[in-house]
Amino acid sequence: MSRLSAQDTSARRERALASAPNAADFSEALARGLAVLAAFGAEHRRLTQADLARELDLSRATVRRAVLTLEHLGYLEADGRSYQLSPQVLGLAAGYLTSNLVSSVLQPACDGISAEVGESCSVAVLAGSEMIMIARAVPRRLIAVGSGIGYRVPSVSSALGRALLAHLPGEERDRQLAALVPAGERAALRKALDQVRADGYCYVANDVEPGFQSVAVPLYRWDGRPVAALNLGCHTDRRSPESMLGEILDLLREHAERLRPQLI
Repeated sequence: MSRLSAQDTSARRERALASAPNAADFSEALARGLAVLAAFGAEHRRLTQADLARELDLSRATVRRAVLTLEHLGYLEADGRSYQLSPQVLGLAAGYLTSNLVSSVLQPACDGISAEVGESCSVAVLAGSEMIMIARAVPRRLIAVGSGIGYRVPSVSSALGRALLAHLPGEERDRQLAALVPAGERAALRKALDQVRADGYCYVANDVEPGFQSVAVPLYRWDGRPVAALNLGCHTDRRSPESMLGEILDLLREHAERLRPQLI
C-alpha cells in the first residue's frame, strides 16, 4: 500500500472525531453528500454536476455519485442537466424544529413580541461563523421572503451574533474569536464585546444591511449558560434609536428573563 502524502495525512488528521479518534470512523461519503445539499441556496437555486464539482472542489465522479444518490432518496430534483433541492429536504429540519423548545417556547415568544410592537423578531444560535435563525416572526404587513427560519447573518457584525459572543465564557469566546477573525482584528472586537457584555445588549444600525437596525439580548439556559440571542429589527426610518434602546430593549429583556427557566 502506498504511503499517504503529507497533505493527505494532514487532511485525515483533521477528520478525526472527538468521540472517536480513529480517522476511519469519519464518513467522507456522508460529508460530501451533506456538502452537496449545503451548496444550494438563494444564490444557487439550480446547479449542475459541473457547478457542484467547482463549488466544492470535488471530482466530477464524486459529485455524480452524491447527486444521483440524493436524487434517488428524494432530496434533489433533476431538471435537464441541473438540480434543485426538493421539498423533502425540509424533513431534515423538521425533527430539530419540533423535538426541542423552538416550537413550544421560542416561536410563540417571537410571535408575541412581533404582534405587540409590529416589527420583526428572531431567535438565533451560533453555527460556525454565522448566526442561524431558529425562530422568527414578522408583522402581517411584511412578507418574509429569504429571511425566515434558517436565514443566516454574520456573527461578528450582527446584533444577534455579538449579543451571544459577548456573553460566552471567556475561554470559549476566545476560541470563537480565534476561528472567526484575523489576529490583528481580535483586540478591537474583544473590546467591543466587553462593552456589549457590560451593557447586557447589542445595538447595531446599517452594519449588516443599510437602513436596518436591530437590538439583541442573550438568552440564557436555566443553568446560566448563554445558548442563543433574541432580537428585534426594523428599518431606521420606522423607529428611533431611543425607542430601540428604550421600550424595545425593555421588552426583549422581559421576555428573555421569562424564557430562562424554560430553556433546558
